[in-house]
Amino acid sequence: MPRRRRWTPVRGTGNRIYDPLERLLVGALDLPGRAAAGALRLLGPARGAGALDRDAVREVLVLRLDRIGDVLMSLPALADLRAALPRARIRLAVGRWSEAVARSAPVDELLVWSAPWVGRAAEGAEGFRALAEKARGLRGVGLDLALDLQGDVRASILAWLSGARARVGYANTGGGYLLTHVVPLDETVSWVEQNRRAVAAAVGPVGGAPRLDPLGAADRDFARRLLENLHLDERRPLVAIHPSGGRLVKQWEVARWLEVGARLEREFGATILVTGSEADRPLAEALRRGLHRRTVDLAGRLSVRETLALVERLDLFLSPDTGPMHMACAVGTPSVAVFGPSDPARYFSGGDGRSGSRHVVVRAELWCAPCNLIRRPPAECAGPEPPECLRLVTVEEVHREAVRLLREAGGYAPLS
Repeated sequence: MPRRRRWTPVRGTGNRIYDPLERLLVGALDLPGRAAAGALRLLGPARGAGALDRDAVREVLVLRLDRIGDVLMSLPALADLRAALPRARIRLAVGRWSEAVARSAPVDELLVWSAPWVGRAAEGAEGFRALAEKARGLRGVGLDLALDLQGDVRASILAWLSGARARVGYANTGGGYLLTHVVPLDETVSWVEQNRRAVAAAVGPVGGAPRLDPLGAADRDFARRLLENLHLDERRPLVAIHPSGGRLVKQWEVARWLEVGARLEREFGATILVTGSEADRPLAEALRRGLHRRTVDLAGRLSVRETLALVERLDLFLSPDTGPMHMACAVGTPSVAVFGPSDPARYFSGGDGRSGSRHVVVRAELWCAPCNLIRRPPAECAGPEPPECLRLVTVEEVHREAVRLLREAGGYAPLS
């Protein structure tokens, strides 16, 4: 297990694999490909460096194979790509776990490529051989551009197997020789901005802020009917707490969420809604039992898109660093997010997250935070308790920001 250490952001094309052994292994596997690519460059023309001719791009593949939050953070970049290539046919490949939210993307076709390095077999993950066959199956299309927004060498291999004339992506986990255009990584900026830079590297910059509505009329109609059926519009303010962090290392204690929720009930007469997946039901039940009888437990009852539609109708959304946090940012619902080992400058999609903003990050100042050691946390942070960076986040800090947002953004006054 790694020791506790502070994260050093990568800027440029340097290797971003943190584990020394894994870095050595990937580097060794990379050597033959780099040597072969170097020899080919000596025999043929140099690979492209500038943006492509937009008028010549007609067939496009975008790879975004990771989780829901990552797809949501890619939507502005996809809007840029659509604006730059209005006549192109854009295909977006995502995992089955992200398929529902990816339907918001401004693309022509959605492909389900469920990568085994992202999801589990129980979630529908496929073997790499199956993904390779899907990539090869696109060779007959004559792809002009394959764009990887994930930054994983395995995605770069799939882009290469697709036969795309231009292949744009990151080379920070190896595989730069598979790409025609390597995008410099900047881990000091949000993935929202990073993805937009990747699109700009492929087709040139697109002026203005992208406009994208992640919900449709049917989604909003569902949310309206849900609130009507549960008589929730007359029980405002509506505050959702999403207690699950997806991983224990990102999860604030339920007892602390319980205290925040209870105080908002007493002070504002808030109705607390608990959201989450079927797997989150034990957390949701623990939260519901400690709150007012009017608490509405929706964990496991809503699909991804139904959750997104509900979040838009709320007055406030509270969560750790997890996918639904990005939903609140995407639809503009005021939110407070508790961050621990993840760097909000990189993994928060709601702006700078400062106090006073509509979307706020609450985190502790600790010498080793953020470390971004999520997949392989340090030994002392991998137990059943939250890591120290989360334990240092107080109920008072989260409550203060929640109260401010209810008053300033929602216009609610505390009860007398």
